[in-house]
Amino acid sequence: MSKIITKIEAQKKKDNRVNIFINGEFAFGCSSELVYYHNLSKGKEINIEELKKVIVEDNFLTAKTKALKYIERALKSEFQVREFLQKKEYEDSVIDRVLEFLKAYKFIDDEYYAKAFVTQNIKIEGKGNIRYKLIKKGISEEMINNILNEISSMDEETVALKLAEKKLRALCKNEGNIVKIKSKLNTFLISKGYNFDTIKSVVNKLEIKEKENIEAFRSDGYNQVKENQWDELLSIAEKRYERLSKSEEDAIKIKKKLQDFLLRKGYNYSDIKTVLNKIIKGEDSYY
Repeated sequence: MSKIITKIEAQKKKDNRVNIFINGEFAFGCSSELVYYHNLSKGKEINIEELKKVIVEDNFLTAKTKALKYIERALKSEFQVREFLQKKEYEDSVIDRVLEFLKAYKFIDDEYYAKAFVTQNIKIEGKGNIRYKLIKKGISEEMINNILNEISSMDEETVALKLAEKKLRALCKNEGNIVKIKSKLNTFLISKGYNFDTIKSVVNKLEIKEKENIEAFRSDGYNQVKENQWDELLSIAEKRYERLSKSEEDAIKIKKKLQDFLLRKGYNYSDIKTVLNKIIKGEDSYY
């Protein structure tokens, strides 16, 4: 029995797609572009081979469109795009064709992707973590090694030291045991993907040997309110002080109420004490 196109109608929800009916029954949907490309029209007789070509071409066009939308959100590796299309249940032959198109027009480029990823992430973690993440994204180990080898151990250690200093100050707020602090700091750096030699060097540079070191970190101004935070605290305190002064004349009571108010706001006691002295006593030096 011959196969004749009996109807071609536009899809209601997708302007660029049509439904093809053969011998009075729905056969398949495809891009309207293919209707013109294959000269499909009502009453035309179509054989199985022609039909297969139309369907394959339509799958390629829809897969390509989905892939382009996927990569426009952010850079993607070839593996990520392949995985995305596989989840959409496209055949491997269609996926391969889409990937060739994307690579030919530089929409995907694993080397460019890997270099951009390293540049961004080396500021916040070590080579170990970066290597693991890139492998999961399908980047070859050879390419990863070549890119990571361009980053010197000194540069990596500099970043690790900055991260460790920040972490150390946070640990010193709640922990006074030097052994526990050192252990937690090591665990933190390991979780960031730094190797043993880098961690050892960083910890040694921080000179965490005596309790005095902890006290030094606590008193080096780190816990002081930063300039912008200070301005905010001072502004809130001054406004509250003006309101309290209208209903209360006793300076001691005003100071106590203002202190309680700022404590409820979550400000540090030492900072509150400084701002109270500035507002009530008129002291200008608050650092």
